Amino acid sequence: MEIGIIGELQVIEHLKKKLNVITYLPYQDKGIDFIIVKGNRFYQIQVKTSKLQKFSYFWFDLMLDKMVFSNNTIYIFNCFVNERRTFMGQKRNFLVIPSLTIKNWIKRKKVRIIEKKISGGKRTKTVRFFIYPDVSNKIWKYRGGLKSNPKIIDLTPYWNKFGII
Repeated sequence: MEIGIIGELQVIEHLKKKLNVITYLPYQDKGIDFIIVKGNRFYQIQVKTSKLQKFSYFWFDLMLDKMVFSNNTIYIFNCFVNERRTFMGQKRNFLVIPSLTIKNWIKRKKVRIIEKKISGGKRTKTVRFFIYPDVSNKIWKYRGGLKSNPKIIDLTPYWNKFGII
């Protein structure tokens, strides 16, 4: 099974168990993986999943033209670890970030945007997230940009913070 699907299933399981939500899967994935309903509110959820790379960071790419920005859209970055392990003292490590926060980071050029060539010679803009865990201090940081102009965002406040739902 593909890591992205496993990551989505982990998030759905967590949300159902911890927040008692109802989940709806869209017929086609157009930038939203699933919708949850809690009480009389609904949220659009996009999950991105990555395994630890080079024992150092998690890597996520978001295609800018597929991103959805609204008050009820949330991006969940699943920093995947093996089922039988813990990482940073947790079984699951999710960074739960409202889409409008990411939009603000893009607008203020706090995150790195790269251009990628895709099939047919087309080009697309991608928001590239390199997320570095500091295991000893239990801190999560985004690091991007160029060496001459590094960009760092403390993502610790978003770590397993499902209170926005």
